Amino acid sequence: MTVPSARIQGLVDQADQRADEGDFEAALALFEQALELLPEPWSEHDEALGLLISLADMQFLLDDFESARDSFLAAVNSFEEAGDELLVQLHLGQSLLELGDEAGAAEWLVAAYKSGGAKAFEVEDPKYLAFVKAQQGA
Repeated sequence: MTVPSARIQGLVDQADQRADEGDFEAALALFEQALELLPEPWSEHDEALGLLISLADMQFLLDDFESARDSFLAAVNSFEEAGDELLVQLHLGQSLLELGDEAGAAEWLVAAYKSGGAKAFEVEDPKYLAFVKAQQGA
């Protein structure tokens, strides 16, 4: 089956525009449509990693931490390199912390801190950086 790359890219472009406008729900729906165009298993398609991360990011921005966690973990479990992405580390850790999984949150947020330093947390709620610093002092 041929992957409709032009159609996927069109949906991604629309989703990015909606996200830039702050319409995260519309962006999420467009990223979901794009991902559905890929035949499974998604791990065989280069486009899937970016789509999964973008989809998870929209879920995070919508405060749907459970879905964000699941989508970020799907990316990490399907693509070895996903775990090295700063956005994945940061938002997965934040999602886990919001869901009460402090041990999981510590793993990912400390990794984000090691990858991007305090700068990675500049626009985030200060509680996340405080959590990381508390973990490092423990």
